[in-house]
Amino acid sequence: MSMLAQRRADQRVPVYVLVGFLGSGKTTVLGEMLGWCVEQGLKPGLIINEFGDVSIDGEALRKEGLAMTELTDGCVCCTAGEELVPAILEMARRPDVDLVFLEATGMADPADILDELTDPFLWQKVVVGGIISVMDSKRIIELAGNLELARKQIEFADVLVMNKCDLIDPEWRQALLEWVPRYAPKARVFPAVEGLPEEGVEALLLHALHLGEKRLEHIPAPQRQEEHERTHDAHEHHHEHGHAHESLHTVGLPLDQPVERARFEHFLRELPEEIYRAKGFVTFVDDPQAIHVFQFTPGFLRIRPFKLQRRDLLRAVFIGQNLEKAGLAEQLQTCTQPATPEQTKIPSN
Repeated sequence: MSMLAQRRADQRVPVYVLVGFLGSGKTTVLGEMLGWCVEQGLKPGLIINEFGDVSIDGEALRKEGLAMTELTDGCVCCTAGEELVPAILEMARRPDVDLVFLEATGMADPADILDELTDPFLWQKVVVGGIISVMDSKRIIELAGNLELARKQIEFADVLVMNKCDLIDPEWRQALLEWVPRYAPKARVFPAVEGLPEEGVEALLLHALHLGEKRLEHIPAPQRQEEHERTHDAHEHHHEHGHAHESLHTVGLPLDQPVERARFEHFLRELPEEIYRAKGFVTFVDDPQAIHVFQFTPGFLRIRPFKLQRRDLLRAVFIGQNLEKAGLAEQLQTCTQPATPEQTKIPSN
């Protein structure tokens, strides 16, 4: 039995919150955590929050027998926030759940999620297992320099997963390790490759749980309602001034027609810098029955086969600033046409 299983025996259910900017690799990290839990005989529950009416990440993580709830069409720190506490309580009460993972949308403000988790109805049943923030090692310094939300997702972290370390050189890795304490001096950093922490999943979860348990240990139980009211007042004040992600928007477009792969890849790589993330399910003209999942962030594109039963989920989701739905739809439509010689060239990076 793992140390995590021993610590949680007959105690409250830990809830781990995964945040991280768009394209950081949260779903990949979460997949490693879920796999480890199953190997250890632990029964994880999963709550996924995504913008839009279709959960791309939910379909990618869906496994037979996994307890899963999806909160779509809104962020848990905004329109979907009212659903979060009931969803956590329902998941924590299930006899087939030992611990819960909440994967927030890449636009979620961790301060607002923490506000929801101070709800007094939760503290009798669950304990916050720590805020785990996943960051893209190649892009995080640039993102944090330009976007308040990216900085906040670091500042509020108990644990930072420094993902995609295989894509950076040793000098950049060391510079990043020295840069992180400027924003999160108390956070523990776990370098990771393709979502797998170098020190292992158990070490990460135990460390996050230790810090999560300390969040309210200085608040006696009778005072927790008062604490919730204070944080809720601050939350309402924050709403009056707007969320850090208000300028980010989502556009979903159908991909019900097969596209030319080379042209589609070229289209994604040429997306404007204001688009931070694109993902979805697609089919290609050379084999229209085979479904693929694609994941894009600037400088990174991955497309792989995926077993998807519902063809009505074939669509692309774009997240960013200044999105023009009509223009994106028109460009997607051109991807059904044969690629030009320029579009078939293999990129150098």
